[in-house]
Amino acid sequence: PAFPVDTHVFRLAKRLGLARAKRPDQVELELCATVPEAWWVKGHQLLVWHGRRVCFARNPTCSGCPVEALCPKVGVRPTRAAPRAARPARP
Repeated sequence: PAFPVDTHVFRLAKRLGLARAKRPDQVELELCATVPEAWWVKGHQLLVWHGRRVCFARNPTCSGCPVEALCPKVGVRPTRAAPRAARPARP
């Protein structure tokens, strides 16, 4: 049994504060120590799909995230205000 650590799992485990290690094999050890073994396969899938659908690497959609209130947002840059729409040209 293992907790596979791919790109999404590695990034999200760190962003969500579940792991601090700098190498995937070390992140796996941290996750195995934190997550009950019965949840390893499902936990892997949940992190992968969360990374693909909500928590994107460069521009996570924190406002639509179901775990936003619990997330320490490690490595997430503060969002900038959206640029104002250009004013229409006057005739």
